[in-house]
Amino acid sequence: MRIARILSPVHALGPGERVCLWVQGCGRDCPGCVSPELRPAVGGETDETLLAEILRRTAQANRCHGLTISGGEPFDQPQALLALLSQVRDQFDDILVYTGFRLEEIRGGSCGPAGRDCLAYIDVLIDGPYLRERNRPDCVLRGSDNQTIHYLAPALRPRYAAYLRQGRVLECFSHDGAVILTGIQDRRDEL
Repeated sequence: MRIARILSPVHALGPGERVCLWVQGCGRDCPGCVSPELRPAVGGETDETLLAEILRRTAQANRCHGLTISGGEPFDQPQALLALLSQVRDQFDDILVYTGFRLEEIRGGSCGPAGRDCLAYIDVLIDGPYLRERNRPDCVLRGSDNQTIHYLAPALRPRYAAYLRQGRVLECFSHDGAVILTGIQDRRDEL
């Protein structure tokens, strides 16, 4: 799997203390993308078994119970995503994945059989392309109001409802000599 970065503990991309993994590579090319540096599908190659161990150790060290996977586009690497999710499913109480694909597309096979199989390991899926002109401050956990939060594990809905009431959260991290801002930003002023 091509990985751009792993940060923890993160609070801005889901409830509780989380490990967040950003994949490298995205073919969607959404105007106004918050992470254009993650578009090229080059570099960051990591074996999924090694990556699962890194995530496990990171979670233990930082007492994280949630995992958020973003990008780039995780479903551009469906076989690698499936291999990773199957290895870490038992390590996290809550797995949230962001994707520019729609849930119906994934279920319909747009990401191949591996993409469809990933859904069995995901608790919450936030789907849909980012549309800068539809970025609104009340879209907590979503970049734009066309994106949908799907509770594939309905029991998590109350936990997320409490988290969503707090509004958007931003956090800063230092990573590889750069400052990384995590969370969903209000970017309508860039139109």
